[in-house]
Amino acid sequence: MGFKPGISFCVISGGHRPDRLEALIQSIIRLEIDVFEILVCGLYEGGESDRRVKYFKKEEWANRAEVCRMRNFNAENGSYDTIIILDDDVEFTLGWWKGISKQIEFDLAGCRGVDGNGQRWWDWQKIERDNPTAKPELLDYDETDPNAYISGYFMMMKRAVWERVKFDEDRRNYQHDDIDFCHRVTDMGYTLKIFPNATVIHHVDERGRDESERARKDFLRSNRVAKSESEEAQFYLSLGEYREAIPLFKKLAGKERKFEHLYNLAFSYHKVGALNNAIKYYLEAVAEPTKDGSDDVRLAAAYLHLGEIFIKKGDNTLAEGSLKKALSYLPEHKKAEQLLDTLSEAVVGK
Repeated sequence: MGFKPGISFCVISGGHRPDRLEALIQSIIRLEIDVFEILVCGLYEGGESDRRVKYFKKEEWANRAEVCRMRNFNAENGSYDTIIILDDDVEFTLGWWKGISKQIEFDLAGCRGVDGNGQRWWDWQKIERDNPTAKPELLDYDETDPNAYISGYFMMMKRAVWERVKFDEDRRNYQHDDIDFCHRVTDMGYTLKIFPNATVIHHVDERGRDESERARKDFLRSNRVAKSESEEAQFYLSLGEYREAIPLFKKLAGKERKFEHLYNLAFSYHKVGALNNAIKYYLEAVAEPTKDGSDDVRLAAAYLHLGEIFIKKGDNTLAEGSLKKALSYLPEHKKAEQLLDTLSEAVVGK
């Protein structure tokens, strides 16, 4: 079957963020693309106010975070030769179409993604294959890597690619669904690209993520690869089971006083509300040399968390000092800057 030139915007929705979905639809319409359609699969309470929006109600898939089923269903029902896969909390910037309309040579591509604060958000990265607990690493936009992947909140592909390499419907959200798809696309001989001159906003809206979080934990448990004490500790940390992680990181820190062990121990105490212990180990972490002596991102994170704790404890002086320290390591840290501004406003308002 031949498909007409145009774009099928394929949106999946769990029904928890109708305001975000409406904003996404309007941002697509504002682009004034000549030939396009919008397909929404899952749960959508907004109706079909525009003839270019097709809604497919799949309540069971939405409730179980069956993102791959919804993506495949949308793509199968699309009419055009270019498919764009989208989460419902994405929004297109006004300049997106200008930045991407001339790009005709691609198989599977991503574009620049930013969060609601304008910071780059996991758009082009690599990850170790076949390791469910591996951590992704951002790639520079001019880098390539055989383990590269594009995040599932925005993927643009030729229909011929999807016809040969469909999403694995045994995977739910947070189960390396996008990673698996991209790696299989690469293995089939197709090329992954990133177009940084076109930007979308991923609002990273937390509403409705409970089932996705359960799917993530199920995936990690069923693919458990932990062998060493460190891997065991990281495993519980990745599950968000911080009480189980604490004794393991405490044991690791007792054997080897590394920034990583101390920071993870502090973070775990922080998450369970043991704030004094968290302060103790964050301070011990920042006193230890980092892996290369210049790991500014992790040091900034430790001081940010200290600032958050001191705010909670009502010690604004220590909070201010910690947040300024975070910004000294990472001047573009938006959250530290916002918290510091809030503290300053509180002082002025007294």
